[in-house]
Amino acid sequence: MCLAPVILIGYLLTIQTSWHQTSTMDAPMLSVQTCEIGIGAAVNVSASGLAGLVGQYGWQWRAGDWSVTLQPKAGLSHAMQPVYELPAQTQFQLGLGLLVGYQSWRVGVEYGHASNAGLVSPNIGIDTISLQTGWAFQ
Repeated sequence: MCLAPVILIGYLLTIQTSWHQTSTMDAPMLSVQTCEIGIGAAVNVSASGLAGLVGQYGWQWRAGDWSVTLQPKAGLSHAMQPVYELPAQTQFQLGLGLLVGYQSWRVGVEYGHASNAGLVSPNIGIDTISLQTGWAFQ
């Protein structure tokens, strides 16, 4: 695992569809990654009370000062307050992040899904999108 931290701040948005209405978890958030490329870990915390610890792997493509990084993620999340769709306080989390960088600046978008994988009823889960910006320490 590498240690070249990336710190991102942003906003977490709950995905609502006409067939899947869920509790709103919209709130500012902070993400700290051990590194952007290769095997790493990330801690995510939102003001809505949703926090996660995930393992990730980053693939990066560079062109001069610009970079694009794709990061699949998997791990655990924890709801710090009761949420109907997450009956177990601790659940599984999957996600996919995309970071676009110029030198050390980063702008990103990340999809996330948290659910209990059918271990507890109901198993509705929550889907989120986060919009982020931050800095990669290299």
